[in-house]
Amino acid sequence: MQSAEDAKPADGAAAALLAALTRKRRLDAATPKESALWLLDRLLPDAGVNNVPLAVRVDGRLDTAALQAAVDALVRRHEVLRTVYLDRQAGLVREVLGEDTPGPRVMVHDVVAGVPEKALREFAASPIRCDGRLMLRVTVFRGPDADTLAVAVHHLVFDAASVPVLIAELAAAYDACAAGRELPAELRAPAPALREGTPREESLAYWRTVLDGFDPAGLDLDCTRPAPARATLVGDTVLHALNDETRDLVRGLQRTLRAPEAVILYTAFCLLLVAHGAGPDLVVGSPVNVRPPEAQSSIGYHVNTLPLRLTVDPGRGFRDLVKEARTAFFGALAHSDVPVDAIAHESARETVSWRDTLFQHMFNYVPVESSRTLTLGGSPVRPLHVETGFSKFDLELFVQSGADHIGLRFLYCSEVLDRADAQALAQRYATLLHTVAAEPERPVGELDVWSAEDRAHSGSGTARSVPDTAVEADRDLDAFRASPDGAALDLAAAAARCAADYGYPYVVHPLDARHVAVVGRAGNRLPAGVRGEVCLVRPDGATHVATGWTGSLRHDGTLELYGNAERVALLHGRAVHPERVEAVLSAHPEVTRAALVVADGTALAFVTANERPGLTDDVAAHAARMLPRAVQPARVIRTEALPLRPDRGWDTAALLALAAAEPESEQDDPDGLVGDLCGLWRDLLDLAEPARADANFFSLGGHSLLGAQLVQRVDDVTGTRIKLADLFDNPTPRSLAQHLRALSDDN
Repeated sequence: MQSAEDAKPADGAAAALLAALTRKRRLDAATPKESALWLLDRLLPDAGVNNVPLAVRVDGRLDTAALQAAVDALVRRHEVLRTVYLDRQAGLVREVLGEDTPGPRVMVHDVVAGVPEKALREFAASPIRCDGRLMLRVTVFRGPDADTLAVAVHHLVFDAASVPVLIAELAAAYDACAAGRELPAELRAPAPALREGTPREESLAYWRTVLDGFDPAGLDLDCTRPAPARATLVGDTVLHALNDETRDLVRGLQRTLRAPEAVILYTAFCLLLVAHGAGPDLVVGSPVNVRPPEAQSSIGYHVNTLPLRLTVDPGRGFRDLVKEARTAFFGALAHSDVPVDAIAHESARETVSWRDTLFQHMFNYVPVESSRTLTLGGSPVRPLHVETGFSKFDLELFVQSGADHIGLRFLYCSEVLDRADAQALAQRYATLLHTVAAEPERPVGELDVWSAEDRAHSGSGTARSVPDTAVEADRDLDAFRASPDGAALDLAAAAARCAADYGYPYVVHPLDARHVAVVGRAGNRLPAGVRGEVCLVRPDGATHVATGWTGSLRHDGTLELYGNAERVALLHGRAVHPERVEAVLSAHPEVTRAALVVADGTALAFVTANERPGLTDDVAAHAARMLPRAVQPARVIRTEALPLRPDRGWDTAALLALAAAEPESEQDDPDGLVGDLCGLWRDLLDLAEPARADANFFSLGGHSLLGAQLVQRVDDVTGTRIKLADLFDNPTPRSLAQHLRALSDDN
């Protein structure tokens, strides 16, 4: 990397860094809203998850000298584009560089042909760091016949509403510089940064009332996969356009329901989530521009996300839900001066992951107006859609509404949703809009949300269960294989064979898919990708025999099994299938069998293995690497054998008695590291005495901002740099000490 002393004058990033090092600095503490973005950078330091990219294709060749001059002019004009951030021990600080600060150096890359989609995504996904340098990058991808101009700006100083302003000003500045003219007067005028005021007490009280009693643990969808041990927020996009008939029906609802299009589409999105297992008490995030009317052209980060809450009662009609949603929508707009980060920590929930937020689904409504044709140096310009490849939430719906079209963009986290499931969600949303428009008074619990594609593959009708005595008569239907060409087995035996291979979920192959159905809570058949109860379909095609297993049909015709419904336990407010944990524990090379028991909100793991010192610690560390913290066992106990009941299930009472007879021992602390960390817990959490070795940082009142300070203190004390995500995965002094020792051993 080029040093500041060797920087060329044209290198705007290095020049800004040099200027920052050689003058008296004024550093201001970042706001909670800014700090929330910074914390996400700290959690995912190698990902540009906070980048806002834009790109345009220009027919012909760009004059890079004129482009550099235009970029320099905009940086000098806009105070917000000269605002930089620095990562400090006490938190994030902000600094405004001088008015003579040049912009970042415009980079040029030659490409063989066409629009460099892969190069654009890599450009957009590369992180912009809070290290005192400008928070934007500019690159030209030079093709044989056309150039592509790409810009990436950190969300700390930019948002979607800033994009058209920046493009228009950049084009005007470029045209003037390319022609050798003076910049237009409006581009020579300084543009001070817009500073948002503090939230009103009235608004804070409003949101506390709205969110009182809300539990985010109920937001999981039945079509998502188990959360990974380490989230990376890798995402992808599905595009879908409503057909003309559905678009016209939606716009007809505006008149009949007397509600804005945004409210109607938001309400339907909530119905889609509930149909897939979320809620019925929902909070969906919805971003809103908080610029005052006189500052609509201000560049910067001036968006607050409104946590819209709606309870979907299946007995009410769509009309009534829209009315309630409209009240919530306008109430939220009237109190939009509160950033969600200012109130998120007040919700009654246990933090077990840095992804634990008030909501996991977003609704973003963007009216699209016909814009004038843009040119650069007289050459036509075509905007390009650029993705960073990340999604901060499980599912985000972006609605682009124009005069003659309604376009849908579903951005999803590909760690928890398959592309096929995201595509199915888009189809079902369009179907749902058509359905509610036709019957707005019908109870929403009776509406069919499945698309024509779903019905073609899952069959029709509602399941009618049969008595347990009929199960034996249907054993001939219970025929599966653990592998595509394996022996025919009953469902339990096939699952056990898959469990022996340590895979999870267990994937079994039905000999005849017509004999298998996955059924929802209301007894309706569910389409591929949606979890429910696995049932055997009797020859009449309508009545089903429940198996007691939770699973989902995959799009390739196989069946995923998540576990026996009778064994589902609540852990940290979440439903946990013990089979997942047992599969991970059994994959440890020294473990022969494993059982998980959840009692009084505590997960206890029992394993059979040869006795040796440190075995249970190694197994616990293995589980911590492979499982998200929400489902990690609090203790691992070795035993010679796992007691069974007569029905071959685990003898829970005997296992708990075994745990009680073997009290948890205070492990050695040979290097004093656990004691040092207990002291840090005390200092940062303002405790009266050092914390216990198993004290959870977040359960004692810690949050992300304090966690960032703790990470820095750990670096000061141990000389080992860890990520903020490591603290979420190892939230006790004992577990974090074990993680630090492992890092030391690896080095």
